[in-house]
Parts: sequence; structure tokens; C-alpha cells
Amino acid sequence: MALARVHVSVGAAVVLALVTSAATPLLAEVETYALDPAASTVDFTIYASKIFKFKREGQFKEFAGQLSFDPENPLGTQVDLTVYTSSLDIHNDEHNQLLRSGEFFDVERFPTMHFASSSTDAKPDGTFAVTGDLTIRGITQRMTIPAKLKLAAETGGPSSAFFESTFEIDRTEFGLTGIANTHGINVSISKAVRIHIAMATLLKN
Repeated sequence: MALARVHVSVGAAVVLALVTSAATPLLAEVETYALDPAASTVDFTIYASKIFKFKREGQFKEFAGQLSFDPENPLGTQVDLTVYTSSLDIHNDEHNQLLRSGEFFDVERFPTMHFASSSTDAKPDGTFAVTGDLTIRGITQRMTIPAKLKLAAETGGPSSAFFESTFEIDRTEFGLTGIANTHGINVSISKAVRIHIAMATLLKN
């Protein structure tokens, strides 16, 4: 009788294993791509007025990040980007010093900005909505940004992925509340700042 019980137990275990493996789908492989800084950009546009309205365009020259992407399941996309604030360049030394100062990015206390996605949704037009946390000056805001995502394939499989997004933030929500002054005249800077991210990435080995 004991031997019979052993045979039944082993048989039940085999059946359970087969049922479990049939019910659990194979997970698709997620490719992780490292950012290629030479082919990527992180830039911004500031709108302001003194006597006339004008805009200033700048960029951050140093950043790092990665993109996890499965072309069979784009909703599982993960984006992680770190930007080094001291690399800010608005093509004017005086303005660079102001934006790096404690009144704006305060680069000595907050040397990086960071965006990390938490979810990705598909839109009817083929683009995506990426939700994540954006941190500037130690202040984190949850936001959803529009994104374009595509894969460039070569013979033998995918070799690179591309992520691009353009969106606006309210700078005051991140503590960027300084006042610009030129030759004794205050410059009115719009709260809205346009940010453009273009991540070109290469497959990590």
C-alpha cells in the first residue's frame, strides 16, 4: 500500500507540473539598449520677454541612460535617463552661469536630473504615452509624456532602438523660480519650458 501511495504522489506531481507549464506562457526576451550620447540629444526651449517676446534654446551636453524594449510587447518598454545639470549650455556665458546658479538648477547641490518610466501605453496614432517620475532639484513629479519608439534592425536581428519625446513642464513646480536680470532690467521668463529628448541606443552585450 505504501508503494502504491508513492506511485500516486509521483503521478500527481507530474500532472501538476505539466498543467503549470502549459498555463504559464513563455516570457518574451526584453532587449536592453545603452544610450549612445554621440547620436542623442537633450535640449530645451525657454520663452521670455523684456520689451519684446523671444525664445532661447539650449541643451545638456552630458547624460546617460538606457532603454529596455521588446518589439513584441512595446507596452513593457522601460526608459531611464540621467542628465548632468552642469553640462547646461544656452550659448551665452552669462545666461549659463545664471541657470546653473542656486536660483535655477543649483548644479552644486543637484548635479543630476532624472527620468524613470513606470508604464507605457499605446495611442491610436501609433505613438506611445510613457508615464514616469521626473526629478529636478530634488523634486519629483509623476507625469505622462508623448513618445515615438522604433527599432532599427540589421541582418541577424535588432541592433538599435530609438526613443523621442517633446513635452512641456512648469519650471516653478520643480523649484526653478529665479528671476533673470539683464543690465538692471528684469526679464520675464515663462513658466512653461519645452523639453526635447532624442535617445539613440545600441544593444548592450
